[in-house]
Amino acid sequence: MFAVGFGASVSCLAQQGPDLRAQATERSRKLAQQVSLDDARSIQVRRLTYARLVQEDEAARLYADDPAMQQTKLRVISEEYTGKLKAVLSETQFLRYTALNAASSTAATPAIRP
Repeated sequence: MFAVGFGASVSCLAQQGPDLRAQATERSRKLAQQVSLDDARSIQVRRLTYARLVQEDEAARLYADDPAMQQTKLRVISEEYTGKLKAVLSETQFLRYTALNAASSTAATPAIRP
């Protein structure tokens, strides 16, 4: 029974693998341009980004029926990713990243109207 469930899980991840890897590569490429990453840091950021996407995908599947828990998990994943990025990026690069992240969060949040 475990082998069947495990095999299905591996198969599911294998199907998502290339798409998530492509997304991680694209996001990392954009971030590299925005914060001026060198090749070594770009590779590390791509790995971190891929791991984040896998975690987000898993959280979305596991908590599809519990939106509040899903949002909590996604927030934790985002905070962990930011902490890991801080360890990889230079101070200047991290400041650029946080500025970009704040600007995109503001743009994604609809204005509250009375």
